[in-house]
Amino acid sequence: MLSAFSIFMLGALFCVVPLLVLSSLLRSGIPGIREWSAASVIGIAAYVLYAYGRALPPFLAYEAANTVYAVAGAAVLAGFRRFVGRNVPWILLGVGLASHTIAIALFHYRFDSYVLRTVTVAVFQGAVCLAIALAVLQSRRSWRSRYPYVFTAAIALVVALGHLIRCLVYMKNSGEISSLLQPSPWNLVFVSAGTTVIPVLILGGVMMAHDRMMAKAEHAANRDFLTGAWSRRAFFEFAEREVQRAQRAGRKLSLLVFDVDHFKSINDTYGHAAGDRVLADIGGRAAAVVRNIDYFARIGGEEFAVLLPEADRAAGLIVAERLRAALHRAEAHGNEKAGTIPPMAYSVSIGVATLEASESLAELMHRADAALYEAKAAGRNTVIWAPQIKEACA
Repeated sequence: MLSAFSIFMLGALFCVVPLLVLSSLLRSGIPGIREWSAASVIGIAAYVLYAYGRALPPFLAYEAANTVYAVAGAAVLAGFRRFVGRNVPWILLGVGLASHTIAIALFHYRFDSYVLRTVTVAVFQGAVCLAIALAVLQSRRSWRSRYPYVFTAAIALVVALGHLIRCLVYMKNSGEISSLLQPSPWNLVFVSAGTTVIPVLILGGVMMAHDRMMAKAEHAANRDFLTGAWSRRAFFEFAEREVQRAQRAGRKLSLLVFDVDHFKSINDTYGHAAGDRVLADIGGRAAAVVRNIDYFARIGGEEFAVLLPEADRAAGLIVAERLRAALHRAEAHGNEKAGTIPPMAYSVSIGVATLEASESLAELMHRADAALYEAKAAGRNTVIWAPQIKEACA
């Protein structure tokens, strides 16, 4: 059977693994990584102090070891709080750490009691784990996938419950356990479980960070970096599914296609940076007009599309006109020219088409494009609805 010394040294080694993983994520900019890295280093120090407790001066074996372990737990909590976008309660943590250390000293020098020192540590660490679980669960609206968050919250809750059980067991068997390194069955069980807490909680944090990185990568692949609109590839994937669903269920679906009037002239006159500002401005203004269920995408240089599920001809024309009005910008004045707002006037022309029975996405796009060309020919800054196929052939 492993001794308590061996278990603590294994715990120190367990902390090295997440530290190596976290070191590769430091440049990711994800909040919490630095705090978890610090917790790994501090956890290693705490486990080494615990392991060599009998060979160290009493102050290092009791006050220092327990305080360092408490700081490691506080750092883990700080990392999770930062990761989920919540403020770290530094003052509350500081008060808790100070109270913890004072209690350890009190139950060492004034009332020498290993059980009461253990209960003090368990109460502090249990409270930290409960706070971690609450922070993770309260962020559930931002979860991309459930597993890493549920795993981390569940581990934290189980550990908090374990600390409560430890308090009850040690208080009931106070006459049988007198040292952390004592090879008693209960001691070895709780020491073995306790040395995995920091690395396992940090592992949960790494899983959550990986999930966030995957979400960022997916967002970058599916979104246009300049306008924030869906990319062409993502748009056509969405559009194919929506067209098939509308055809199966007999639902309405409309498509808007628009581009910036005289965009080449804008680039030639004001420069490509100004043209980019126009496109970015369109992205922000259009996003405020379309519904949450609509798909707004940049499908070309200055060409955009908006797919409108559950929208018939009348609804499509209404949205198109609102969009045209929102994107009709008069020339800016004053210090706007030096900012991010385009200094020049611009407008858009919009073609609208409504899905017909048995029509494909390519055919719908073709009719919307034809309506856009008509809007250009009609003088620009206008909306043209593509007639039905039957009407066009008449």
